[in-house]
Amino acid sequence: MRLYLRIFIAFWLVIILVISSVLLINSQLDRAQRDASQLRDRVDGVEERLIQPATRALAEQGPEGLASWLEATRQDLRRVRLQIHDLQGQEITGKQPARGTERIVRQWQERDRVPTRIRRGILARTIEAPGRETHLLVINRPPVPLFVRVLGPLGPWGLLGLSILISGLICLWLARSISRPVQQMRSAGRELGRGRLSARIDPALARRHDELGDLAADFNRMAERLEKLVSGQRQLLRDVSHELRSPLARLQVSLALAGDSRDPTARDHYLERMEVETRRLNHLIGEILDYARLSETDESKLRPLDLADLLSDIRESASLEGRPRNVTTRLRAPDSCPITGDEELLHRALENVLRNALRYSPEGGEVTIDLDCPSPGESVQVIITDQGPGVPADQLESIFEPFVRLSSDRGAPGTGGGVGLAIAREAIRRHKGTIRAENRSKQGLKVTIRLPRNHS
Repeated sequence: MRLYLRIFIAFWLVIILVISSVLLINSQLDRAQRDASQLRDRVDGVEERLIQPATRALAEQGPEGLASWLEATRQDLRRVRLQIHDLQGQEITGKQPARGTERIVRQWQERDRVPTRIRRGILARTIEAPGRETHLLVINRPPVPLFVRVLGPLGPWGLLGLSILISGLICLWLARSISRPVQQMRSAGRELGRGRLSARIDPALARRHDELGDLAADFNRMAERLEKLVSGQRQLLRDVSHELRSPLARLQVSLALAGDSRDPTARDHYLERMEVETRRLNHLIGEILDYARLSETDESKLRPLDLADLLSDIRESASLEGRPRNVTTRLRAPDSCPITGDEELLHRALENVLRNALRYSPEGGEVTIDLDCPSPGESVQVIITDQGPGVPADQLESIFEPFVRLSSDRGAPGTGGGVGLAIAREAIRRHKGTIRAENRSKQGLKVTIRLPRNHS
């Protein structure tokens, strides 16, 4: 139940209960007590009126006539239970004895008189006629209603106190149902503010079907997202520091060797190495900046474009990297495949995936680009496959994280560990697409990219 309905109904019930309970219950009690009193008086009168006709029926017609009289009398007194037992203890009409009747009949049989102590609500009288067997008439009064027995002794002030107690319990339940979740959220918020990012609200509270449950679930999702973001930033900072340390260390070594060397040829070699490391460092910093800018969404750069032409341009420029090792690229695509997207961002994403495939393809290998462009309304699919060593199955998701280094089989020392595939994943996500990698059945890696035709 929603929280506002719970508050409204609880207070409404409390007000109704406090105002009307005394009047309503008290009037019902008075009426029930009057009815019970009148019924008891009628039963007491019936007791005296029943003995004489029962005795006459027994004297005139015997046990059979007494049984017939009992059946007829039961029809007239439906709320009063009548039973007649013979000297053998049997009920003359074959009815099952009422509760508490067996003890009365047994005492009557043993002592040949009606017991003086009888259970409350039960009356017993003997029926005697000259020349006839004596019988025992047992009358069960109707029970007093339960609420009369429970609430009757309380009186008006007792009922008022009971109403106050019940309304107080309802208000206590309502107050606890609101205050406890708020206290839990406050405690979790304090822990989160102190830097303990693993702080969460009790999942049982988050499963409540009201506003507080929704708030607790949102808080947990926020805390989880915040923990991932902060952890990711810390990890990224550590990875960036590690990646920058290597080229900087090599620069320092080359600079020291160049300064100590008196051979012009050796000095030129060290300066050339410094230039290479500087270019690598500049490229790495550029990738880091590109990855950081991906969080800035710019819908104004979305334009209609032809994905087939874009892939053709990327293939033509990227294939130059494979020529020294005789690695070829092949594109299988339709003549046209119009979509809507950020051309620069898609170019960077697809180029990074293709360059990664070229980098890890063996000498004389082949990289294939397949473009599936179905009818409008369906997703476009780009599949890039290589013939490299593949990726361990447990690391297929990790290759899209920044600065992830795989085993030595997937690249030589000094390569990989960048943010190229991470940039590709974020760029595809910004286009509301998906990217995933899987190992081919024979050899190599297969990267599948799905993009919506219209980015909205």
